[in-house]
Amino acid sequence: MADWQQIDPRPTAPAAQALLGWMQLNAPRLREILEEEAESADDLSPAGDAAVRAHLRFVAEALAANRAGATGVALAALTRDFDEHLTMAVVDDETERGAGAMAVEAAIQFGEAAGEDPELQPHLDRTVRIEAWQRAFLRRLDGVLPPDRAIAARTIAWMAENHVKLANLIFAMDRRAKQAEVARGGPDAIASAEAVNRIGQAVVVQARMRFLVEALAATL
Repeated sequence: MADWQQIDPRPTAPAAQALLGWMQLNAPRLREILEEEAESADDLSPAGDAAVRAHLRFVAEALAANRAGATGVALAALTRDFDEHLTMAVVDDETERGAGAMAVEAAIQFGEAAGEDPELQPHLDRTVRIEAWQRAFLRRLDGVLPPDRAIAARTIAWMAENHVKLANLIFAMDRRAKQAEVARGGPDAIASAEAVNRIGQAVVVQARMRFLVEALAATL
């Protein structure tokens, strides 16, 4: 499966390039964090809470390693006390708030019956949960940053304004991931619904984390 060493290569802003470059060089650290989170997790799916949390820990470490001064010190504190700053209760609250908005958006895009579609619903649920994790993460960042450096609202707004970029990124990374799977295992590697679902979940998490990094680079 693709990882931070195989992220979409299209040019980004210099600040984002620095962050993504650090993440590429330190990809083994992400695998360590994923293993740590998996030790106490019930859901080991590529887009489960443990995987999303691991990726956010990795993003936090990248931010801390690439920022100097008071901002860098504050970000380092977040990486040390991640459990204290980003609890499941906080994420659950964000999930409840996001579910209503997602239901409205799904109805607009796919019709009023979208919430009852057994194929669409798991995707919507994953989207709500990942976005909840990201919003909770951003609000925790505001909690450790100096008051004049608060970025949650601006970052969330940037992500909303650039949603087309996210869609294009997910599409490009999904295609690359499937091509890589076929290169390794032949056409049968993506012949099953289970394989396609596994790839899709991993891609969505990775793409949304890259999108978050680009948003933070533009606002931090």
